[in-house]
Amino acid sequence: MTFTSHLASHTFFDALSCYKGPSLGTNFTLACPFTILAHYTELEWAAKYGVEEGLVRISVGMEQTSDLLLSFEKALHVAEVAVNHR
Repeated sequence: MTFTSHLASHTFFDALSCYKGPSLGTNFTLACPFTILAHYTELEWAAKYGVEEGLVRISVGMEQTSDLLLSFEKALHVAEVAVNHR
């Protein structure tokens, strides 16, 4: 996922109610700040190729769809409020 600002990205990631980690491919939902983990020392290089610093990578697991949607809606709302009240 990409966002309109770093604030939106960071706030969404922190508010998202799921496990956080770099290892994807589990049967439960995981999120990670992909660009920061994969290209921390080369952020300018990654940006040249359109890889945004605030990119959040999500691997959706086998949780109930309604629970996942609610979690994403809440995190998006928190991010929107943070950006609008900045």
